[in-house]
Amino acid sequence: MILDGERYYSPWLEGELRSDHAGETGAVWIYKGILFARPNPDLQAFCRRHLETERRHLDQLNRLLAPARRSTLLPLWRLAGFLTGFLPACVSDRSVYLTIVAVESFVQAHYRQQVEHPLLQNYPAILSVLDTCMNDELEHKEEASLLAGAGQGKIAGYWSALVGAGSAVAVRFARRF
Repeated sequence: MILDGERYYSPWLEGELRSDHAGETGAVWIYKGILFARPNPDLQAFCRRHLETERRHLDQLNRLLAPARRSTLLPLWRLAGFLTGFLPACVSDRSVYLTIVAVESFVQAHYRQQVEHPLLQNYPAILSVLDTCMNDELEHKEEASLLAGAGQGKIAGYWSALVGAGSAVAVRFARRF
């Protein structure tokens, strides 16, 4: 067990919380990247609503995981998040929405894997936080999907696959570093 302030976390749970904290940090920066591109007012409103949710998630994870236990790669996660938001915002609103769908699809599956894990049942307060985060991310994905419209071109498909693969690599690194 690892001591974190007054809390004892198993190595598995510490790694998972570290990856969640890194992911929510990246999510905040995705929306900052989109907003930096100065999108139209509708997309700005979408981003500001979702940014507030991601900030709330990050605040919750800040309370669960002491600074010394967080990813040492947070500057990288900020940069990666910013670029993941900024680049599609330079292309089109639809590109942004498709990016959000890709990110949130990965994040929803990641949180689901955690909330269904037997070890997390020993931490009902953490389970509740992660379950709430998962449900919020599902709402983000569904809203972005509706706004993106039907279909996905070849380039958007490659971008979505890259976002998913990048997210998976980030989780593996954040769990460890």
